Amino acid sequence: MAYAQRWRDRSVQLRIGSMVALLVLLALNVFVVPFTIAPGSVFAQIVRDVLLSMILISGVATVSDHHRLFVAIALVAGVAILVRWTGWFYPPGKTPGLRDETALFSLAILCLVIGIKVFGAGVVTFDRILGAIALYVLIGVVWAEAYQLINIHVPGAYAGKTDDSDSLDRSSWIYFSFVTLTTLGYGDITPVAHAARSLAILEALIGQLYPAIVLARLVSLHVAGGGSGTNEA
Repeated sequence: MAYAQRWRDRSVQLRIGSMVALLVLLALNVFVVPFTIAPGSVFAQIVRDVLLSMILISGVATVSDHHRLFVAIALVAGVAILVRWTGWFYPPGKTPGLRDETALFSLAILCLVIGIKVFGAGVVTFDRILGAIALYVLIGVVWAEAYQLINIHVPGAYAGKTDDSDSLDRSSWIYFSFVTLTTLGYGDITPVAHAARSLAILEALIGQLYPAIVLARLVSLHVAGGGSGTNEA
């Protein structure tokens, strides 16, 4: 009995620790790295690959207590990490967009898995609150990847992005994504292509509804439950 309790406590600590790690890595990926390291440099690419790998590994750890989710995200993360790092051995331009497409797919799956974990049945625990915040940031990252891919495959998809070299500047897409998600809409980058406009509309809608309904609901349930958020449902 005592052994089972210790195992549950360690499982809770792992979930909370991995969620905290995921949030920290996402913060670095969104708010620090894109704006402090010269875009397009080899060092910037290495840092992005390391961060993506660590984000996916942290995401796998967050669902370690759910066998099916764990297996699914572990497989996807493993393939994404493998493609990301083996891409260094291919000549530039040999597989255009493959690394970004793999990153987009793996991060989208991570969003889905964390969403299932956060909003599934059971008590709203502290790691679910952290997961809801991480999910909101992940949405912005996923959309940034999608915007960048559209810019690569659809020439002239955005106004204000006329220099082709800007397609390598990930900070521009992080900036545009979160400006759209938070509905600030400065207008310095404007979607022109239909796919780009559709994505921008959908992201703005999610940006309005998510904190107002979903995240607020989770927090209110957590407070109403009166728990510390460290016990499993």
